[in-house]
Amino acid sequence: MNHDRQFHLAQDQLRHGQVERAIETLAQILSEDPDDADAHALLSLCLLRRKRLAAATLESRKAIMLAPESAFAHISAAAIETASRRFSRAEEHLLTALALHPDSSPARYQLASLYRLWGRNKDAESEVARARDLDPDNIDLWVLAGNIARSRGDRQAAERYAREALEIDPENVDALVLLGQLELAAGNVTQARAHAVWALQLDPNDEGALALLGSIKARSSLVLGLWWRFNSFVSAGSQQRTIVLLIGMYLAFRITTIFLNSSEFKDWVPFASAAWIAFCVYTWFAPSLFRRALKKEMEQVQLNSSF
Repeated sequence: MNHDRQFHLAQDQLRHGQVERAIETLAQILSEDPDDADAHALLSLCLLRRKRLAAATLESRKAIMLAPESAFAHISAAAIETASRRFSRAEEHLLTALALHPDSSPARYQLASLYRLWGRNKDAESEVARARDLDPDNIDLWVLAGNIARSRGDRQAAERYAREALEIDPENVDALVLLGQLELAAGNVTQARAHAVWALQLDPNDEGALALLGSIKARSSLVLGLWWRFNSFVSAGSQQRTIVLLIGMYLAFRITTIFLNSSEFKDWVPFASAAWIAFCVYTWFAPSLFRRALKKEMEQVQLNSSF
């Protein structure tokens, strides 16, 4: 098998969650051609998927050094910078990639993903729309468009985009997770769990599917249900919105205690303070309880090919 066919095989393996197989395929390419910049760039993305950030960064730098005018090398570098939350550097790499290859759908996809993570939702919508015009059969673009629609509360559009993705590939894990998230938000726990288990059957290590299963467990729990709803409400939307909500909650507490102190209800101040402390303790320990619940739920899930 020539290197081009091996490289495309590694891309397909990574796309379907077969990360270790993709790494093995790329290792074979690099054993025969250590200066293959695209192989180094794709290997960096595989290593990033496995949370090996230091190794991924090294491979990305090799790719840039070997091919500084490769759009794909800059796209992989942007993924590393994004994972390190160096958003400005990631944007620079993606703009460089687009300067080298203006019709690069992967570069616009990454740029849209970056802007969504950055809280720049309008820019994200613009970029993902441009990318879909360039590559309408790209499943990842439809899923990203669905997640952007979901973050702004447009459930109908999000579901439509997810089903468009599944028409292209009925076993796309990200689209299944998105549908599961939408079902859970609508209160359809059984359907949400079915999507989560189906996604985990396809990729047992998928973070989105694991998080969805944990969210289902949390929502069904008397102890974690309130935390899950609170966390879902606060984390929905942009990072700026989350910060404003958290600051607003603290200010509301302070204003309440000041008002109580200056009124005939000042005896209520200790109760208000105790309630605030209890809330803080609850939201502090709930995530660890959530992880325990997720682990327990995973032990109960039987992943088999006949599901």
